Amino acid sequence: MKYPALRYAVTALLLSGACSAYAADSSYWYSGLGTGYSRLQFFSADFTSNGDRTESKRTFDAGFKGFLGYQMNRNWAAELSYVSVGKFPYRYTNTTTGVTQQDDYKVTGWGISALPTIPLTRNLSVYGRFGAFLSQARIQFYNFNSELGFNPKGTLEDEISFLSGFGIQYFFGGDTGMRIEYENFGQVGSVCNTSTTSCSGRANAKMISANVVFKF
Repeated sequence: MKYPALRYAVTALLLSGACSAYAADSSYWYSGLGTGYSRLQFFSADFTSNGDRTESKRTFDAGFKGFLGYQMNRNWAAELSYVSVGKFPYRYTNTTTGVTQQDDYKVTGWGISALPTIPLTRNLSVYGRFGAFLSQARIQFYNFNSELGFNPKGTLEDEISFLSGFGIQYFFGGDTGMRIEYENFGQVGSVCNTSTTSCSGRANAKMISANVVFKF
């Protein structure tokens, strides 16, 4: 299968019977907060200067997320999340004038997903994630086209992409637990090039995070 989250969904269904001895059948609401290490992979076709300027970029940043979910049974949960992936500067330096154009690329968004879950013990489980990510890719320009002080209005692009991921979750014998999770938010932004300010450019966004979970 192409997507890892789909493999987790199938595995959860196959193993649900075998793992039932370790899991409680109760359903519950939960919320959580997390912070993580984000990576953005720019589409070079949308950002390259074709050798006209020296380019540099930052592809890693700190991200954070908040989420609200409902554990329907031992094998399935549904979740709504808000994610700030981070801010990623892309710089172009004009070797003749020495002026550097900086494009600050920021990604946030809402995730709606299903979580197929495999309980391993009463408190420990692994899970997959698949759903949709409603992203906002915002790009702000500084010294655009190597014109010092020319900072035109930025661009905001909304896109919907496939959200996938997987993680491990542990509850400390009560209503508080923790998660370690990897998420792939898919493609964000729109087709662009460096000669226009009417689009954001495309990128792939991912994040590894540590999260605190609270049942209620």
